[in-house]
Amino acid sequence: MKNKCKKKKESNRDKELKEYITIVYHEHHKNFGYRKIHGELQDTYNLPVSEKVVRRLMKELGIKSQARKKRAKSVNGNKVTSAGHIYQNLLKRDFSTTKLSEKWVTDVTEIPVGNKKLYLSALMDLHDNHILGYQLSEVHDVKLVEDTLTAALKTRKIQKGMVLHSDQGMPYRSNRWKELIDEYEITPSMSRKANALDNACIESFFSFLKAERKELKTVKVIERATQIIHEYMNYYNHKRIQGVLNYMTPANYAKAS
Repeated sequence: MKNKCKKKKESNRDKELKEYITIVYHEHHKNFGYRKIHGELQDTYNLPVSEKVVRRLMKELGIKSQARKKRAKSVNGNKVTSAGHIYQNLLKRDFSTTKLSEKWVTDVTEIPVGNKKLYLSALMDLHDNHILGYQLSEVHDVKLVEDTLTAALKTRKIQKGMVLHSDQGMPYRSNRWKELIDEYEITPSMSRKANALDNACIESFFSFLKAERKELKTVKVIERATQIIHEYMNYYNHKRIQGVLNYMTPANYAKAS
């Protein structure tokens, strides 16, 4: 039984790595071989994987440097490319809402901690600015954003056709992310490439966190940084009043909605 479970876990890991490899490969116009892709996985996504494994998975995928580019297909107005799933920008910087669970936004920010990196993934309801779910990890991967969405879904019920907006980061273009939004009948939306203002509300939240908890700039231990963020999340949702919420906290504004 142990061997079977181990084999399944390794297979899931390979599947996830293949998504990262494929997207990195096409982001660099198919010019990267296994060594450069390995470097990108290490430096950009902090994924612990050997060159040997990257080379094996690329061989299984049938990709190599300077391969021919496939034509993108369109499904319901959204593009399905070799670089993953790209969705239309439905939000278009309209952050106004009329009810809870009408528009959700999500993103990931990087927090340097000593010689390591801590990634914070957060998901916000634009109606009350409540952080419905968040996750912390030393690895920026699909599981990080998947767990964030799962946590949010446990916190608040969604409305049919609800829009969930993100940037074009690799995890949001993955097959697993698409499976989740399809499963819960969520309408996906994406910022234009390299345009942070399209997701300004969640970007502002990250700015508040870093400005109001200045200790994060100098903390050297992951455990301490994690504690600071956990404490701030509780403070932000339940104690920090906001002018845009009629000087109520997100939690109290939700009750009044």
